[in-house]
Amino acid sequence: MVAFAILSDALKPKAFAGLFSAAPSVALASLGLSTAMTGSTKASQAALTMVAGALGLIAFCAVAAMLEKRVGAIAGSALAWLSWVAVAGLAFWVLFQ
Repeated sequence: MVAFAILSDALKPKAFAGLFSAAPSVALASLGLSTAMTGSTKASQAALTMVAGALGLIAFCAVAAMLEKRVGAIAGSALAWLSWVAVAGLAFWVLFQ
């Protein structure tokens, strides 16, 4: 989870960084700090990007569960990661249009 926090802190723009804050403990801490330091508008943006990341995580889990036994752990994980990128990216695009 520390890796998610470091990655989300390093990304620009900060709205995109919320995609990597979907881990619950990181999300709660990040949302609390965002609200306290920048106000509710920026925290709302961060929460929306966290939703996009969470949707991507759901897609990752579903694809990994279906493919792991069929194609193996490495290939299944790679394909699941691609599904995370696609779903989270699409959700991010839809939420911020």
